[in-house]
Amino acid sequence: MKVSEINKTNLTEEFVDKILYEGLEDSGENADCIMVLGSIKASKYRVPVAVEAYKAGRAPKILMCGGAVRDFAEGSMSEAEHMKRKALELGVPEEDILMESHSLYTVENMLCSLLELERAFGLSRMRKVILVTTNYHMRRSYLMARSYFPDWIEILPCPADDTSTRRDNWRSNESGRKRAMEEALKIAYYINDGDIPDFEV
Repeated sequence: MKVSEINKTNLTEEFVDKILYEGLEDSGENADCIMVLGSIKASKYRVPVAVEAYKAGRAPKILMCGGAVRDFAEGSMSEAEHMKRKALELGVPEEDILMESHSLYTVENMLCSLLELERAFGLSRMRKVILVTTNYHMRRSYLMARSYFPDWIEILPCPADDTSTRRDNWRSNESGRKRAMEEALKIAYYINDGDIPDFEV
């Protein structure tokens, strides 16, 4: 079945699992840059994964993406700024952190990041980008990147676990199950809207 054919009445847990998680494991490959997508909890779950990849020498720079201003414990700031602070705490030098502080949702993450990557590297010279986001959000983010990034840039998924939407536990808690089901339907919506390509499950 194509994901575009999925709706609330025929969406099963098996479909959700395949749509969100199948084939999106971290390959461990190196890249030109690590790109981290923002959220209210990105500093807790996503940034440590990105920093681990950076410290392993997999890429020389980390790009923090997210212009939405949130009220964090440290004060009101953009998601990108909050993630930068966390990366600095974890030992990443400031000169190796790139900032994209304009995007408000996933499509804008991709479009706004292209400008920052062009300025930092030159898109024509880039070959691979490591994409970091939460596990359940990776499929939509990966497909968005594939839709908007130039064809010659390979996108390498590097999913980050959170507490309730890991592949091994999303079915066993109400919060994770709700978020995973909603995300699968959101992917079907974006496919039918023409934003991302269709695929089989």
